[in-house]
Amino acid sequence: MQNRNTSRTSFLKWLKMRLKEGRYPGINPLDLQKIVVKPDRKLIFSPADQPRATWIGHATVLIQYGQINILTDPHFTAWPAPVDFFIPTRHTRPALSYEELVDIDFIVISHNHYDHLDHRTVKLFGNSVTWFVPWGLKRWFKKQGIDSCNIVESEWWQSHTYNKDVTVTFTPAVHWSKRTPWDTNKSLWGSWSIRIMDFTCWFGGDTAYDSMLFKEIGQRTGPYDLALIPIGAYGPRYFMLSQHVDPAQAILIHRDIISKLSIPIHWGTFQLTHEPFFEPPRLLKTILKSEKYEKTQFFPIRIGETVTIQPGGGDSSF
Repeated sequence: MQNRNTSRTSFLKWLKMRLKEGRYPGINPLDLQKIVVKPDRKLIFSPADQPRATWIGHATVLIQYGQINILTDPHFTAWPAPVDFFIPTRHTRPALSYEELVDIDFIVISHNHYDHLDHRTVKLFGNSVTWFVPWGLKRWFKKQGIDSCNIVESEWWQSHTYNKDVTVTFTPAVHWSKRTPWDTNKSLWGSWSIRIMDFTCWFGGDTAYDSMLFKEIGQRTGPYDLALIPIGAYGPRYFMLSQHVDPAQAILIHRDIISKLSIPIHWGTFQLTHEPFFEPPRLLKTILKSEKYEKTQFFPIRIGETVTIQPGGGDSSF
């Protein structure tokens, strides 16, 4: 494993931070209604002649192009934890339930933290899909009842051919892995570069910022037509800086990997950290405006909203 891409903390440091910061900022339930929209199921179930992406919530995005349907880090249940208590439940429901989805061809998993790898959701999909997972997670998936033939385990920079039109590459990230007290960094973590015919997409998963790393990703697997970049769970910065990017750093990633159009994810679902719940997209738009970015380069969308990728990017009414 490449330790330069490792970020980790400890329970005692986390507990000390929680005691210092106190309760999470409050959430006005009425404001939650402003960040969700009813998905366009007619569009989602129609042929994808152009690439499109629908934000299901948190880090879960449905990517469609041609005959291919992909999910990133699917989480369709209420708890980002091993048990149904202690951690706050999700504040916004998935835009589509498991039962409402189109048939999924394959799923990419960025790492094994509970808000990205939900064992309940894995059992919903089971052996109906191909699972692309980081090195070290094949054994865990087999314990969930997934057959070895449906699990593709990858090390950083390793590429796999799904079919003649689709190539999937596991790219690095600055993060860490842990699911129990005994398995810290026993499996890899990372991001995913996906090529479907003439369309290129990058899914960031969870990551802190490293300029050299993301420029390398852009040089080796970019440029990208679409990037799904995390912008939330960054506060307080003295604790989260080495684990999660903030909106300003997300913009740097957008530049580094050479993305034509980027959509922010990893906010608006779970309250995992201490920044105000609705701050990430507001801060992102403020920074983009101050830097005179074109609105169609990087913009927030609502949970349930679909973006169709075309020359010049898309638009949003958020």
